[in-house]
Amino acid sequence: MVADVLVPQMGESVLEGTILEWKVKVGDTVEINQPLVELMTDKVNVEIPAETAGVLTQQFAQEGDVVPVGSRIATIDDGQAGEAAPPDSKGGATSAPPRPAAEPAEAKEAETAPTPATGTEPQPTEPPRPRKEVKGTAEAGKGKMSPKVRMLIREYGLDPKTITPTGKDGLVTVDDVMRTVEDRTTGAGFTMGPIPAPPRPMTRGVAARTEPSAEAAAAKPAPPKPAIEVDIPRFEPLPAAQRETRKPLQGVRKLISDHMVRSVQTSPHVTTFEDIDMTNLVEYRNEIKADFKATYGANITFMPFIIKACCVALKEFPTVNASLTEKEIILKHFYNIGIAVARDEGLIVPVIKDADKKTIVELAVEIAQIGEKARTNKLTPEDVSDGTFSLTNAGMFGATGSTPIISQPQVAILGIHQIVKRPWVVDGEITIRDISNFGMSFDHRLIDGHTAVQFLHRVHEYLADARRLMMNLR
Repeated sequence: MVADVLVPQMGESVLEGTILEWKVKVGDTVEINQPLVELMTDKVNVEIPAETAGVLTQQFAQEGDVVPVGSRIATIDDGQAGEAAPPDSKGGATSAPPRPAAEPAEAKEAETAPTPATGTEPQPTEPPRPRKEVKGTAEAGKGKMSPKVRMLIREYGLDPKTITPTGKDGLVTVDDVMRTVEDRTTGAGFTMGPIPAPPRPMTRGVAARTEPSAEAAAAKPAPPKPAIEVDIPRFEPLPAAQRETRKPLQGVRKLISDHMVRSVQTSPHVTTFEDIDMTNLVEYRNEIKADFKATYGANITFMPFIIKACCVALKEFPTVNASLTEKEIILKHFYNIGIAVARDEGLIVPVIKDADKKTIVELAVEIAQIGEKARTNKLTPEDVSDGTFSLTNAGMFGATGSTPIISQPQVAILGIHQIVKRPWVVDGEITIRDISNFGMSFDHRLIDGHTAVQFLHRVHEYLADARRLMMNLR
């Protein structure tokens, strides 16, 4: 019979391993529990032992190959296809020869000591429970073992060669292990048959039912309850032609890829975070949004207010509204705010020009217009050029934090995240507030950490108090 060697589950999060070394080669004879191959995972290195004795007939993976959990990597021929059948057809003839000699001896022992075992005529049927009377499906020590069975064998310190398998096709079952444990505990393999009522009986005779034996049994910990073994189905892998879809990296996605790599290689990115109390602004927006939509035909979102808060803060911290070359710092006195828009083709950042000079109404209308142009692929080169500072709203997709990448040649970008209700301390009391987390990535070549933190905190101050924001619009 040919048995498969499978990659076992090696940890809850381990899905694959790399073959480091084959311990045997095709044609070698292997014994049960002999290490076959060593695997390397991202956590530990493990050796896969043989679960059956025989000859290694095939290897399906080589050293250096990555193999997923559950995949077949080798086969072992245990040679039982033609040898195991005759003994099975005779009812386990391999264990029969010792029995004719053992049975008369047991009969003599039963005849020599009938008196102490009063009323125990059925007891002579008890001794067949020890290991030598078990009808096995394979020879002792040559059974197949599941990981659960191997674990139990290690826990009880058993020698696998002493266990007679009774499961299908020579499988060692949990019951086989527990029977071996009980045989060892009761002295199986030594004196068999009834023993005249000593305080510590050595066999499963009449004395096994006496009070001292019951106390000993009560003191002995109960064997663990066998785990339920689950058969995990195996699925055939997809045909090679269906496993992957490949398409060229080109167009917008190629441009985005090149720009992201260039940005990270150019600017040493650092991100600072702050929780923003948006409660006041949320209440104000809820008050005006219905009338705003009816009057101007556009939705009033939080983005116009965030843009205005950023413009006011940028004027206070000019290095955040700048760019950098190898020889000079360029401080910009205009405020063109880029807003990242998600599309099926890829992210794009149209720019609202002179955002500091526009009202909340004008910003709301223009945001709606450039968003529509972006989604319908109607943006012009002018619409996406000359930005000085950018915003990206991951919160609209449910994000509560992110570290955005700077849009070159700018030196900072602000990530806006989902507004959620959280406990917040106001005037010494805990209350529920509408809180968002903002994360600003900045170019550490030009912007120091304290500048970035102060800028972001100033944005927070304006957004937390809508009245203060309105008073500072200029």
